[in-house]
Amino acid sequence: MLMRFERFPVLRPSFGTLFNLEKDIDDLLGSVLTGRLGTSASRFPALNVAEYENQSVVLAELPGVSKDQVKISLDDGVLTISGERKMPEVPENSRWIRNETLSGQFSRSIRLPHQVKTEEINAELKNGLLRVTLPKAEEARPREISIK
Repeated sequence: MLMRFERFPVLRPSFGTLFNLEKDIDDLLGSVLTGRLGTSASRFPALNVAEYENQSVVLAELPGVSKDQVKISLDDGVLTISGERKMPEVPENSRWIRNETLSGQFSRSIRLPHQVKTEEINAELKNGLLRVTLPKAEEARPREISIK
């Protein structure tokens, strides 16, 4: 039987090590680009923002977060979604084998592209997805102008 002999064996990192390395690099580069530390938490929750003719809609992924753990505010055209996601408890005599979910406090802010009718803002949290509907103020809505 023929066996390969390696005088200097190559160290092969595990998948978990690579995941942590990728996260560490993201954190480092993110902190350089944003000027903040702990950017993993700053990327949570992930946001999608869509603008329609009469409104904008913000979708935020908040798995494992209940509506009483979320605060939504609008101040000077900046929408802020903040709160806290608790770490699930591990039963006694158990341990995590792998834990990749983010927990702790979070906050995401986004400047809105238009004025909003604040009295008509609607927010709904369903199946871990927060949907915030922001109706455009009349002055921000498109209108057709007739030529005289």
